[in-house]
Formats: sequence, C-alpha cells, structure tokens
Amino acid sequence: MNKDRGVIKWTAMMLPEHVKLLREWQKEDVLVAQPQLDEAQLEQININLQRAYKEHCPIQLKIWEQTGMHTVSDIIQKVNFHEQYIKLETGAKIQFRQICEASIDD
Repeated sequence: MNKDRGVIKWTAMMLPEHVKLLREWQKEDVLVAQPQLDEAQLEQININLQRAYKEHCPIQLKIWEQTGMHTVSDIIQKVNFHEQYIKLETGAKIQFRQICEASIDD
C-alpha cells in the first residue's frame, strides 16, 4: 500500500526563507495598484462631494484599497479638510486619497 504524503513531502526540501518569500509573493498578487486620476477627474469628484454634502443627498463612492476596489453608497455627515477625510452616516471614515469616483444617487 502506497501512502503518499502529498505536499508535505516537498515542504521538507524548502528552506524557511523560501517559504516566507513564496507567501509574501502570493500576498502581492492580490494587491491592486491605486489608479492615477487626472485633474478633470479630481475636479468632478470634488464637485460631486460638495454637492452631496450641501444638499444632504446620497452619494456613491468608488473606494480604492490595496486588496481591491469597492463601492459605498451613503450620505456624507462630515467633511474634515484638515485631516483629509469624509465621515459617512454609517460612521465610516474615508480618506480623500482613497476616492476614485464619486457620483450622486438620484
């Protein structure tokens, strides 16, 4: 009867440093690069954020994080220009640099 240990038999031949590098490499594959926005896109985001804050209407934000992009739809409760973030009614704080797209929900 052949008892194959599968992957276990190969890990014994690898140095711990190699295992660590392979795990880091796998994590890097998941990371998403932050998109570079031009002046027109930044201006449009700014206009939509100001309008949504003044009119107290819902806004849909496309947010960048290292693990990927996701969309948030909420009402802006507070804008902090000193610390560069907005606070939503759900309590979430979003940094200005994370916002890739902003559109007003009608």
